[in-house]
Amino acid sequence: MSAFPIFGPSSAETSTVKEAYRHCARITRRSGSSFLAAFWMFPPEQRQAMHAIYAFCRLADDIADDPETAGDRGALLSRWRAELVDAYLGKSSHPVGIALGDAVHRYKLPQEWFDSLLDGIEFDLAEEPIERFEDLERYCYRVASTIGLLVVGVRGVRGPAIDAYATQMGIAVQLTNVLRDVGDDARDGRIYLAREDLERFGVDPASILERRHSDALRELMAAYAERARIRYERAASQLPPELLRRLRPAQAMGAIYRELLDTIQARGFPCFEGPVRQSKRRRIAIAGSVWVGLGR
Repeated sequence: MSAFPIFGPSSAETSTVKEAYRHCARITRRSGSSFLAAFWMFPPEQRQAMHAIYAFCRLADDIADDPETAGDRGALLSRWRAELVDAYLGKSSHPVGIALGDAVHRYKLPQEWFDSLLDGIEFDLAEEPIERFEDLERYCYRVASTIGLLVVGVRGVRGPAIDAYATQMGIAVQLTNVLRDVGDDARDGRIYLAREDLERFGVDPASILERRHSDALRELMAAYAERARIRYERAASQLPPELLRRLRPAQAMGAIYRELLDTIQARGFPCFEGPVRQSKRRRIAIAGSVWVGLGR
């Protein structure tokens, strides 16, 4: 079973909103996510909301990716969709749903962003190949840009330019994840590189599943790294100067992943030797540099 039960009755200890937020904070802290390095940049109430959002997304993602999750994963995802509806109606009995319900109403966060994220999780469960790069971008939007939109939403910022910033940053971050996780995904029988690009660069999908390096694969990954870098630049170009200070948490998250991308490429895309990781200290240092206006 997963370390954090996705369903089941809530105890009296987690029945209040305050305890529900604490429950979400525990899930968030135990995840070890790179995003945590920027959470200290949020004021306390906004940080609570981010814990609720992250916990909801973490448990949803575990339905698709956690090997310890037992049962019919499609049915579990359907039940998690229903939990989202209950959270928005204020009817949830699950601690994550209770906290999320409070957060989405406090910050007026659209349900469609969470629905899109769950659509991305559903795509993961289907394990269908990604045919075109445009399909991969759509997947990146669902599982990552939606998180960016939620982050800026919690910060109380709205508008076309901000939506474009969050969308492009999310795509860039998820492309970075794709490059980092090629080996781990192959171990699970998955390939997130688009089939049209595999064919264009002459990469046999079987060679990836067999975890075999090739010059063609490195060239393909270098092309994806450039696409990610372009999207980091597009995101930066959309950010109004007057909002730089307000959106420093989002910028810190982007800076952490952009440096990760640079490191992956500098090491020659060592995807089959284990994913490249940054130390917690380094992630915090990057966030700190953004906080004082030195980061990119």
